[in-house]
Amino acid sequence: MNTKRVRTRVWMSAAALALFLFAGAARAQERENPAAGNSLTLGQAVRMALDKNPALRTAEDESDAARARSQQARAMWMPRVDFSQGFTRGDNPVYVFGTLLTQGRFTASNFALPALNQPGPLNNHQTRLDTQWRLFDSGVTLFRTRAARRMQTAAELETEQARQDLILRVVQAYYGVEVARENLAAATEAVRAAEASAQRLAGMHETGMVVESDYLGAKVFLAQMQDREIRARNGVELARMGLARETGMALNARPEPGETLGELAAMEKKSAEEWERIAAENRPALRAMALQEEAAAAGKKAVRSELGPKAGLFGGYERDALTMGGTAGTNWVAGARVEINLFAGGADRARMAEAAANANKAQHNLEWMRSGVMLEVRQAFLEEQAAEQRAAAARDAVTQSREGLRIVKNRYEAGLTNLTDLLRAQTAQLDAQTGYLAALHDWHVARAQLERSAGVLRLESQLLQGEKRP
Repeated sequence: MNTKRVRTRVWMSAAALALFLFAGAARAQERENPAAGNSLTLGQAVRMALDKNPALRTAEDESDAARARSQQARAMWMPRVDFSQGFTRGDNPVYVFGTLLTQGRFTASNFALPALNQPGPLNNHQTRLDTQWRLFDSGVTLFRTRAARRMQTAAELETEQARQDLILRVVQAYYGVEVARENLAAATEAVRAAEASAQRLAGMHETGMVVESDYLGAKVFLAQMQDREIRARNGVELARMGLARETGMALNARPEPGETLGELAAMEKKSAEEWERIAAENRPALRAMALQEEAAAAGKKAVRSELGPKAGLFGGYERDALTMGGTAGTNWVAGARVEINLFAGGADRARMAEAAANANKAQHNLEWMRSGVMLEVRQAFLEEQAAEQRAAAARDAVTQSREGLRIVKNRYEAGLTNLTDLLRAQTAQLDAQTGYLAALHDWHVARAQLERSAGVLRLESQLLQGEKRP
C-alpha cells in the first residue's frame, strides 16, 4: 500500500510539474506577444502622453496665458489710439450753440435771442480720434514688464516640470500594467495547478489512497489561488485604464506594453551631492520659483514707482456733421500733461505693504522649495540604490524558491513530507516570482523618480530607450 501511495505521489507531482511548465511557457509567450493593435513601447507611450494628455495641455494653456500677459505689459510702452463714432440730438441751448460752432454752421442769425434761448433740436454725428502716450512713469512700466517676462519664463518652466511629472506617471503606469499582467499569468498558472491537484486528490480520497487532510488542504489552496486570480484580473483592467488615461486614450482602449521588465542597464555613477547640484541647475519647478521671486521683487519696485511723477502727451481730432458723411466742421487739440499724486487716502502705502509681503512670501517659498528639492533628490537617490539591491535580492529569492520547490517535490515523492509542504513551496515560488517583478517595477520607477527629482527626465533619457542589462 505504501509503495502504491508513493507511485501515486510521483505521478501526481510529475503531472503538476508538467502543468506548471506548460503554463510557464504560455506565460512567456504572452510576454513576447502582447495583444496586437494597442501594443506600445515605453517611448511610444511617453510621446503619446506628451501629445495628448489633457492635464499637460492645461499647463501649456497657462504658459500661453503668461505669454499674453507679458505682451500686455510691453504694450504700455506704445501710444494708445482710440476711434469713436457717436450720434446726439437735443435742444439744450448750450449744446445747440456749441454744436453749431463745431459743425462750422454758426451764423449771425444764431445770436437772435428767441432762437438762442429756445433753439430747435439739433442732430450731430461726431467722429473722434484720440491718442495718448505715456513718456515717463517713474519706472512703473519697466518693472511691470520685467515682472511679466519673469512670470512668462516661469510658466514655461512649470510646463516643462509638468512634462517630466507626466513622464514619471507614464513609467509607473506602463510597468504597472506589465506587473499586473504577470501577476495575473502567475495567478492563473497557480489556479490551474491547484485545480488539477484538487481533482486528483478528490478521486484518491474516494478510494482511500490519501487522507482527508490532504484533500481538504488542496481545496483550501485552490480557493486561495482563485481569490488571487480574481484580484489579479481586476488589477490588470485598472492598470490598463490608468495607462490609457495618462496617454490620452479612451479608458476602454486596453493599451498593452510591448516591452518586458528587465534589470536596468548601469548608468553613470554619481554621488548624492552631484545629483543635488544637477537638480539645483536643472529642476524646472525650482527655476520657476526663483523667477517668481524675481517677479515679486520687480512688482514691489513697480508699486513704489507709482508714487513718482508721470508725464505724457495727448491729442485728439474731431469731426462734427449734421448728417453722416455731410458737410462737417473739424478741430484738433494736442498737449502735454504731468501727473503727481498728492494724497490717495493711504491706498498707496497699503499697496506698498502688500507688494512687500508678496515679495517676502515669494522669497520664503523659494527657500522652502530649494530645501524640499534637495530632500527629494536625496530620498530618490537612496530609493534608487535600495530598489536595485531589492531587485538583486528578489532575483536570488526566485532561484532559491525554485530550488526549494524542487527539493520539496523530491521529498514528497519519497513520502518524506506532506501535501501542505508542497503547496507551501509552490506558493513561495509564485510569491518570489511576482516579488521579483514588483522589485523590477520599483527599480524602474525609482530611476525615473531620481531623474525627475533632478530635472533631467526627458524623452531622450536612457530609461525611456529601453536599455536593459544583457
